[in-house]
Amino acid sequence: MSPRIGTAQIEFHPGQPRVYTVHEIAQAINLTLGDHGVVSVQGEISSLRRQAPSGHIYFELKDDSARLRVSWFRNRIRQSTDALADGVQVQVDGRLEFYATGGTVSLIADRVSPVGLGALQARFDALKRALEAEGLFRPERKRPLPPYPSRVGIVTSPSGAAVRDMLRILRQRAPYVRVVVAPSAVQGAGAAFEIAAAIALLNEWGKVDVIIAGRGGGSIEDLWAFNEEAVVRAIAGSRIPVISAVGHESDVTLADLVADWRAATPTHAAQAAAPSREDVCATLDLVAKHARDRLGRELREARAHLAGIRNHHALREPGHMIRNNRRRVDELSDCLGRGLGGWVLKRRRRVDQLTGVLHAHTPTRTLERSRERLTALTDRVRRSTLAQVQRDRAAVSGVGRLLASYDHRGVLRRGYALVWSPDRELIARGGALRPGDDVSVEFADARAEAKVARVERKSESSEGGAS
Repeated sequence: MSPRIGTAQIEFHPGQPRVYTVHEIAQAINLTLGDHGVVSVQGEISSLRRQAPSGHIYFELKDDSARLRVSWFRNRIRQSTDALADGVQVQVDGRLEFYATGGTVSLIADRVSPVGLGALQARFDALKRALEAEGLFRPERKRPLPPYPSRVGIVTSPSGAAVRDMLRILRQRAPYVRVVVAPSAVQGAGAAFEIAAAIALLNEWGKVDVIIAGRGGGSIEDLWAFNEEAVVRAIAGSRIPVISAVGHESDVTLADLVADWRAATPTHAAQAAAPSREDVCATLDLVAKHARDRLGRELREARAHLAGIRNHHALREPGHMIRNNRRRVDELSDCLGRGLGGWVLKRRRRVDQLTGVLHAHTPTRTLERSRERLTALTDRVRRSTLAQVQRDRAAVSGVGRLLASYDHRGVLRRGYALVWSPDRELIARGGALRPGDDVSVEFADARAEAKVARVERKSESSEGGAS
């Protein structure tokens, strides 16, 4: 036993059994499993569980006779896990570990890789997601097939059964169609590039109306060329509508998803590429019948119209129509003469009226009337001005008299006087004076400076009697 075990030295001595703890046995198992280092195990995924909160992935790896638990922790996941599903064959690289609490052995995964069909399925899913994100599979990108093609291009192996079936169907159903085969490998290395090149060649030639790209049935490995990106992009970039006819109805390739029309088998593709001769003939008969019916209806309508023209009275008796028109012309001539004479007479009367008005407004008469009007207006202005001046003088005189009555100098000339304080303020009442105050007395003809010797105030009653 390895000396690393330490706490669990398992030794066997005859006649001397030793009792171990469960923990010691678990340590011994772990150390023994750890001696194997990294192991690679292949098997089928079963009971896959993705832990949402932690991001860990748990599943069982099984074959026909055994199962092994696998734990793939989030810190060890460094690749896409979308391809993992129950039933996918994978190879798990990791270390074996004994989970003592549960008493189980688990494989702690470092890497999980699909193998065989699982690897192809993973490649298919990854490329499908990428191309779908670009919008190459959107229904609105798909174009309708031409209803009546004259040339059909076929991209397939020239030696396969699929091309023989398609040629047979086209010869039987649509012998009017010319078929152009662009040969290419349909499986194996380089097949995808040959298919893409053949599609591009038919587009460059530009003389086919629809392209069939496909092959017969087979395994997923046999059909894999139609899942390659080169083929998908060649179909998506084709200016000519493409029918995908790969394998059987249950086989679905990326070429089927991107093509303008998907056929279940190559035989169905040939049937969809061109309508049968019977269908074309039936359509032509129907179109011919509609054309004959329409032409017959239009011919009958034209004959009826021609008969109506022939039976028109103008063509039956042209002389009678001419006489009627002559009589109508004479009536119109008389009416025109009468109308024109009345129009001229009315215009002449109007001219006479305007002539009289014009004579009444000759420049001499107009100037004379203007002079008379100017003289009358001048007299009116003169009289009005004199009257206004007299009214203004009387108003000024009255205002002057009123102003003179308010002049204090007239009052002073009648013997009154004004008393001023030293500050040149008029003293209206003597009650505010004090003995010894200086005052200035203004008369009509002189001014005297005085000093107040005594102030005698009058009582209210005497003031009332005086007033």
